[in-house]
Formats: sequence, C-alpha cells, structure tokens
Amino acid sequence: MKAAYSALALAIGVTGSPLLAQQADIVFLSENIITSNTEMPLARSVAVAGDKIVCVLVDDSCRELAGDGTQIVDAGTNTVMAGIIDTHLHTRIFGQTHFVMLNLFGYNDASREEVVEVIREYAATLGPDEWVIGGGWSDAHFQNPTKEELDEIVGGRPALISDNTQHNGWYSTKALEYLGITADWEPPKGGYMPLNEAGDEPSGLLQEKAHLSTGFVEQHKLYSFEKQEEAIVGAARVLNAVGVTGATEAAAGSKEGADDVYVRLAKKGELTLRHELAMVFWGTGTPEGDTAMIEQLEMRRAAVEDAGVDPSILHANTVKFAIDGTPGRFAYMEGPYLDGTRPDMNFRPDNLAEIFDALTERDFTLMLHVEGNAGIRRSLDALEYAHETGEPVREDIPQIFTHVDHLSIDNARRMARLGVSGQLQLHWADPTEEYFRNVTSQNLPKEVLERMYQFKLVTEFMEYGFGPDAPTSPVFSPWEGMEIGMTRQAMGTPGGLVMPGEPLTFDEVIHGSTLGSARLQDRGDVLGSLEEGKLADIIVLDRDIRMQAEENIFDFHKIEVLQTYLGGELVYDIDRDGEPDKLLTEPVWEEGDDEKLRRGVAVTSVKVPEG
Repeated sequence: MKAAYSALALAIGVTGSPLLAQQADIVFLSENIITSNTEMPLARSVAVAGDKIVCVLVDDSCRELAGDGTQIVDAGTNTVMAGIIDTHLHTRIFGQTHFVMLNLFGYNDASREEVVEVIREYAATLGPDEWVIGGGWSDAHFQNPTKEELDEIVGGRPALISDNTQHNGWYSTKALEYLGITADWEPPKGGYMPLNEAGDEPSGLLQEKAHLSTGFVEQHKLYSFEKQEEAIVGAARVLNAVGVTGATEAAAGSKEGADDVYVRLAKKGELTLRHELAMVFWGTGTPEGDTAMIEQLEMRRAAVEDAGVDPSILHANTVKFAIDGTPGRFAYMEGPYLDGTRPDMNFRPDNLAEIFDALTERDFTLMLHVEGNAGIRRSLDALEYAHETGEPVREDIPQIFTHVDHLSIDNARRMARLGVSGQLQLHWADPTEEYFRNVTSQNLPKEVLERMYQFKLVTEFMEYGFGPDAPTSPVFSPWEGMEIGMTRQAMGTPGGLVMPGEPLTFDEVIHGSTLGSARLQDRGDVLGSLEEGKLADIIVLDRDIRMQAEENIFDFHKIEVLQTYLGGELVYDIDRDGEPDKLLTEPVWEEGDDEKLRRGVAVTSVKVPEG
C-alpha cells in the first residue's frame, strides 16, 4: 500500500491537486456515479475527507486513498449522485403540516362530511382556548367557507386553517378578533376579504395577500420555540429520507423575522438541510414604507451573517415577492378568466421597478412568485429598469422567476437576455392534479391551458432549478416530480392523460435537481455536483436510475434513497428503523462479514493491506 500511495501522491504533485494528498474518511464505489459535472458526467469512485470531496475518478482508483478506518460504500450498480437541492420549499410550514398541526392534505378524495369530521375530532383533542391550526383544505370541499361554520366545527375555539395552496385562509371568529380584522380592515394590494351576506362582517375567508400578510406570517408565533424547532427538524428528516440535502425556504418571513428558528437550530448543529432563506417583501405602497422594509431586510441578512453559524448551512440573501396569485384565479393574465375577472398584480409597476432597483443595488437575489403571462411581462419590465438605472444588475448574482406557468417564448428570451433563472414545479404538469382539475382547468380557455407549464422554454433558454413548493400539494419527493417532468402524466400511468407540451429529458431533470438548483442559490461553486473541493453532499440510491428511466420511466417515482450524507456525515440511512436523524457512529458490517449486499449497498469499515 505504501508504494501505491506514494505513486498516487506523486501523481497528485504532477496534477497539482492538494485535496488528494490525504487519507479518505469515506470512499464511494459504483458503476453508476452521476456527477452532474459535464466535464466528467460519469465516474466509478469518489473519496471524501472531512466535509469535502477529494477525489472523483472514472475508475475505482479513489479507493487507493483508503486507510485504516476508512468507510467503503460499495453501491454495486446502484446510482450514487449529488444530494438533491429543493429551491422552493416552505420548510417551516411543511414541518408544521406533518408534525405539529392538523394536516388535511391527504383528504382530497374524501367527502366534505369526512373532512369536517376530521377537523372536529382534531379540535376536540385540544383545550377550550387552544388554537386549531391546520392546512390543506380543498376548494372542492369548501368553496366559500364562513367563520360561523368553522366556529361550529371547532367548538368556538380560535382557528386558522390554510388551504392547499397556502394562499388562502379560513378563520374562526376568535381568530379574526385576535388579528384585529373587522369589516373596516383594508387588505393590502393583491389581498381579498369577502364580507358576509349582510356586508357588515368578514365572512371568515381571507384570500391571497390578505391571508399571506396576516395569518400566514403570524401562525408560527402561535407555537412555542420547541414546537417551531420540532417542525423544522421533522421536515429535514423527511426530506433527507428522499435525498434532499439543501433547500430554499421560500417564505422565511414575518414582521419580526422567522429566521430565528433556523438560526437556533444551526447553532445547535441540528439543521440537517442546508438553507437559503428567502425573506418576504410584503410591499407597503409608499416609498417611505418600502425604504423601511428594505432596511429591515438588510438587518435580517446581517443578523444571519453575524449569528456565528456556518454560511454553507444557513444563508440569507434572497428576497421573495408574490407578484401575483394562484393560477386559474389570481394569476395576473393578459386576458380575462372565463368567469370574467382579471385580477391585477400585487404591486404598482413603477413602485416594483424602484424596489427591484434598490434591492439589486444591494446585491440581493430576487425570487419572484409570478404565474401569469402579464405578471411575467411586468416583472421583466421592472427588472430591466433596475438593470438600466444606476449599476447594472450583476450577472454573478442569480435573479429567479418561480412557477412561470404561462411563459411565452418572447418572455423566455427576455428572461435569458437579463440572465434570469427559472424555478419550476415539475409535478404541476400532472393533468390529474387536484387543484388543476378543480380550479385552473375550470376557469381558463382551452388554448391557454394547452400552453401551460412549458418547461422546455425554461430548460432551453436559461439556468433552472426545481422544487415542488411543498406543502402546497402532497408531492414533496423529487423522484415523483422528475417522473412527471419526463412524462407529463400522473405518476405510474402509462397510457394515461397527458399534459400538452414537450417532456424533459433525464439529464435535464438531474441537472435541475442538483447543479442548476445550487446555482439558483449562488452555491454552484461548492454544491450541486461531485467534484473535487466541493462539499460532500452525496446520496446512494436503490437502483441504476438512468436504466430505470430508459426501461420503465413510470416506476421512477419508486426510487428509494438508501443513504444521505451531508458534508460527509450520514444523516439518513434506510436501515436504521425509523431513526433517520441519528448519525451512524459504528460501521454496519465488520471486516470479513460474509454478507456483501443489503438492499443493494454494502457499507464496511476496511483496513487496506500494505504492499
């Protein structure tokens, strides 16, 4: 071994790679290592020392960096690849939905009466003054819900339940009173508050920015610090289990700053998802108010930077805008909906342009929720103003349009000229998706529906990344989204209904899930691909996923993650019986164990013989 290692060290000296001149802690071996690096797309060995990748080779030679105690992960023919990065995740709400509050997302196929009973039974478990907080009710069950109905269901308790888009909320009488919302309350631009039939009280339904600026941002403060942290840790555990190692929290915002829960967990070393925080710009409608909001965003960015946490784990340089609302109802379109309405966007065009200019001059990344074709056009106008006014918008800082449901080729070209990146929800190309079926498809002309979700206009014109916007639907697994992106059909439905439009390729869905998303977070230099010097965020899968895509694409959603490593540390292992957040400290197999493969992957502690 000494001779072999000396030869390798000599080769290192020739190639000038200092990273290789050290013993590896882990060596990954597989016939199918997908690197997401176009210069070396496939490899057969990867070595990790500390939290960095120190070797990536097309043969198994990285194994020569193994020494006493090096862990060898031999995946056989199974895929090893970079961890998935989810660039549109509502981590806090996702965790609350799955771990600490009423979850209605799984009841799309239930009857209205069954959903009412679920809410009633949940409320009955709480004290008389405890809040009923939940999410996931469907427009198919409650089209115009009232506070009186919710009062009866929850037994008079304060209650706030967001719908399955998170853009609309159903409030009880006590919840409205707590928030100070009366018939005289004026929602912000882009917000809607229907009144009761008499016109003298709120009905109990708050829509779009009326909900987003009130209950949506106040909700986390109704939980203790412990419950807030439980939600984030639980979310990370679930996402690690499907191979996600990084995320953009797409609404890290309250008036006081919801960043604190992330900072607390990062300081304690309990944040097992790297996070970029997208802080929400609510918009005030006045220059003075907007200036104050920008100053607050700068303070929040500085607070995260000064918190003493690893910036690769937690970073905050993104500002989120809700330019318009949900598709089929509140997205800002060039023409009216079938019901005759045409809601405006949530900002005045001149005001938006000034805000963009101020933020890009301060080197922020903008992340725009923008769905309608008119909203995309107006947003590009504002960004062009920012580019032409003062200093040009920097090319090395990403600017992101997320959703872009109604993207035209002309606007795609404009996005490309301005260096704008696209952020997509692949599972929305499922024509049987509940919201599309019950809302969007019922209120848009056929020719408009047929041009929705044109992902190829994004992947062919600009940089791009993916993220399902969980928990706005039950889908959060990247493998499910990738399958839908490659088929434009519901999962596992060969011969089923197809959404019009060109499907994505395997290479496109892998890029958008890894290196593309890392670039949207401005982290492409350290994350998103298996390359020497990058952080060792690595996942091991239960099959050769390229072959899966070629032989039976409709089983792509069944891919399982066997192991997830974050910076070289094992944060999820499928064989740890429900304890994915507990770090593995001992090898699974001892040297000489006869069992070579378990679920297709062998993990050993090896001593490399000398000579």
